[in-house]
Amino acid sequence: MKRFVLFLCVLLVNCIFIVCECRADTAVTPEKIQQLFPKATVIGDKQDDYPVYPVYQLQELLGYAFESNDLVELPGFSGDRINLLIGMDVQGNIVGVDILHHHEPIFLHGLGPEPMRKFLDQYIGQNVSNRVIVDSAANDTNPDDNTVHVDGVTKATVSVIVMSDTVLLSALQVARNKLTGFASAPAATAKQDNYAPLSSAELLNQGYLKHWQLSRDEFEDKLGSSLDDYPAGTFDTDFNDTFDIYYAYLNSPLIGKNLLGEEAFARLQAMLKPNEQAFMVMSKGFFSYLDPDFKPGTVPSQVSLIQNELPFAMRDLNFFSSLPQALQGDLAATDDLQLFAVNTQSGFNPSVPMQLNLNIEVARNHLIKQQAQFSNDYALPESLFDIAEVEVMEKPLPAWVRVWKMRWHTITILVLSLIAVTAIFVYQHKLSANEKLFRKVRWGFMFFTLIFIGWYAQGQLSIVNIYPILQSVINGFDLQVYLMDPVLFILWLYVFISLFIVGRGIFCGWLCPFGALQEMVGWVAKRFRIRQYKISFNVHRRLWWIKYAILIGLAGTSYYSLSAAEVLSEVEPFKTAITLHFVRYWPFVLYTLVLLGLGLFINKFYCRYVCPLGAGLAVLGYFHKFEWLTRRKECGKPCTMCYHKCDIKAITPEGDVDYNECVQCLECIVYYNNDDLCPPLKKAKKTKRAKPDIADSLAVEVK
Repeated sequence: MKRFVLFLCVLLVNCIFIVCECRADTAVTPEKIQQLFPKATVIGDKQDDYPVYPVYQLQELLGYAFESNDLVELPGFSGDRINLLIGMDVQGNIVGVDILHHHEPIFLHGLGPEPMRKFLDQYIGQNVSNRVIVDSAANDTNPDDNTVHVDGVTKATVSVIVMSDTVLLSALQVARNKLTGFASAPAATAKQDNYAPLSSAELLNQGYLKHWQLSRDEFEDKLGSSLDDYPAGTFDTDFNDTFDIYYAYLNSPLIGKNLLGEEAFARLQAMLKPNEQAFMVMSKGFFSYLDPDFKPGTVPSQVSLIQNELPFAMRDLNFFSSLPQALQGDLAATDDLQLFAVNTQSGFNPSVPMQLNLNIEVARNHLIKQQAQFSNDYALPESLFDIAEVEVMEKPLPAWVRVWKMRWHTITILVLSLIAVTAIFVYQHKLSANEKLFRKVRWGFMFFTLIFIGWYAQGQLSIVNIYPILQSVINGFDLQVYLMDPVLFILWLYVFISLFIVGRGIFCGWLCPFGALQEMVGWVAKRFRIRQYKISFNVHRRLWWIKYAILIGLAGTSYYSLSAAEVLSEVEPFKTAITLHFVRYWPFVLYTLVLLGLGLFINKFYCRYVCPLGAGLAVLGYFHKFEWLTRRKECGKPCTMCYHKCDIKAITPEGDVDYNECVQCLECIVYYNNDDLCPPLKKAKKTKRAKPDIADSLAVEVK
């Protein structure tokens, strides 16, 4: 036995080693990006204003590479996000997808990474404007439609839908932010025929041009120190005691043409990309809104726009790169006069009130930096704009809703089967009174559980499903994580409720596909009269604790490292036997066959001594409300039939039922309710027959 246990451990370690080899590298490297863009000669650093890596061939921009985790938050089947490195060219075509990190069990230690890569390869060449549907209806594609069908992966419906959404939504965000032609139409556009000559004073009076003045006292109050306490050159307080900022919206000719002049305004209009909104900002006084390290054409760190409590970066247009800084009229330009662009595709609307935000950071010394924040309100009248009707876009249904709709027929059959098993338990005494009928119902349901719930519907619960629940204690509860697989969600809901009513038995004895497979192995052993290995009750009771030790180890590991816990969960043979139908690397198949083979000699060996899921359910099931398996006073003393007939030894020699170990197969109830099988009932029946009838005795005496 010791040698055999050592063999099992070595086999399991070999399986874990194979799983570890399948894990993806998480780092983004130039080499990975180069694989997406083979012609690239220059790969830029991740940009500060938007999380993308620009890719060039000499001086020509080829496209962008980006991580999906920087752009979308879509939990996968495991509850963790699938992080992908995606490459997209300047036309919005996806040129490559690489897997950086994921925790999807079906690919991590199930089907392996190859089906996942093949699925993602279908997105290469797809344009982000296409509508991609995951199904197998590619032959029904209308050539005049932009709908594209891609094949899913059997047994991985949830994962592939999340991967599809991850690729498309992150790519669409980048396209709208970085590529021409993909931006949403602005909600408000400046009227180009709205112009009248206005002086700077008139622009100020009407609020089109804003003059924001901050005093020295206001600065010192925010910083908490006198301006004289800062190094020389930080503040110019010798000639000025105020900090004045002038800013204005420029797309409207009523403002932009009056400030810049007709020629400069026309040049600005030519520079702006579709949907970009231009602003002028300049300052004078003891400080400058531009940070000392500011470079033309970049985003300044100390100034931004705030609208609806959301920040919007202002990108410098480098408008005065070849011409002197100048303004029309009597408003003198300063050295830090700059024109900036804000893109409306990020949700900015120039007709809605906004604030100019200053985030000042100055060094007190070489160790200490101090910050001060200021904001100033700016609102423009709607008469300057053509307000477009908001286009009501049909939001895509959440991934979990789409999965539930796709699997409605499976859900219906599963719910009906749960109603059936509930009825079996409610009427267990009536059903078990007819031994032949009970056997047929029991065998039929075991085949249904294995074939439909397990192999077809992929409804094998696993200790891996518990990890998100444990992680929610730290990371918070997200119901969508559990709704992603309707079959598992319904089963878990049913099992969780039943745990507190009758204990773990309904799942372990009736709804566990691998448990059903083990029961069938037990039938084979009985059919061929394979001799069972006898384990004394005391040894049996000690072996119980193995599965609890495994449970504690896995639960503790999941808090330390979710990846490590998922690897160690290979102690469960469910993925090999149920999820993958034994189509897997040979060590996994051998490990599973060995566990099933043990069931020929020790009934349900895995369930009784190894299964961490069963141990976890037993812990919760300990608090069950009812004890459905009734007992007689003769049970255990003198009658020990149920103790000897219980194949998993959940009945003690004293006749008590241990509900932590009982799988409620109801075999003992069959004996309990049949006077031809139960010794106390046999005795009572025989006694009743032997006792003379009083009426017969009286009749004899009269005669």
